[in-house]
Formats: sequence, C-alpha cells, structure tokens
Amino acid sequence: MFALPVFAISGAKFITPAVKDGKISISKAELSNHPLYVNYDSNGIAVQLIAVKASDNSARVSLNTCQACNPSPRAFFLEKNGRLVCQNCGNVFKMDSVGTPSFGCNPMSIPYEVSGNSVTVKTIDLDSFAGKFKNWKGPVK
Repeated sequence: MFALPVFAISGAKFITPAVKDGKISISKAELSNHPLYVNYDSNGIAVQLIAVKASDNSARVSLNTCQACNPSPRAFFLEKNGRLVCQNCGNVFKMDSVGTPSFGCNPMSIPYEVSGNSVTVKTIDLDSFAGKFKNWKGPVK
C-alpha cells in the first residue's frame, strides 16, 4: 500500500474501490459537483482519479494530475471556490473540464465507461498511467 501526505481538504471525499474483473467501479450516487478522489494502488504507486457530476449531470472522470505540469510532484488539483486549481501552476478549471480531452494545463484524461448506476475504469489503463504518479505528492487518504 502507498503512503503519501493527506492535505487538509474541507469536505473532500476519498474512496478506494475494490478491483473486480480488471476494473474499478464508482457509484454515480457518490458523485457531486465537488471532486471525489478515487484511489488505486498500481504495484505500490498511488494513482488517483477525480470523479465529478458535471453541470449537465453527466459523470466525469480524469486523472488527478496535470497534463502540462506533470512530472512535478505538485501536479495535482484541489478544489477552491467550486473550481479545480492546479497546485503546481495555479491554473483554475471548472468541474466540467474533468473528463474532457484537451491539451495544456488541465486534468489528464483517461478512458472510462458510464453504464447504469456506475462509472468504470480499467485497471490496465490505470496501470499504464502509473509512471505519471511516480513523483506525485498529491492528496491520498
């Protein structure tokens, strides 16, 4: 298991879903317009997702690392005033930016599937991004 610092994040929720059939599953009922931090252990490396319910009520998932700022240890996002703030460069994003592919400083996209009452992410995809979290010092709980 991994052990990284936990940041004092008011109202933040953290989960560590069980792996089943090569996937982790997130209940859509747990999603809100505030980030749900989803942890996964990739052979001792902490990989973290951000899951939210966007303004259109869709479920969205991204990696909790910044596409442009990675591999900085501070390339992660925390919520401030209802928005995500990159802790490395300070850029600010709407929750609707989670799960949308784009370039530059933003939460890094990962493939996910929304079906019925859950959102699933394949562990093979999470494992493929583990290197992005090698020096990561983000919130893990």
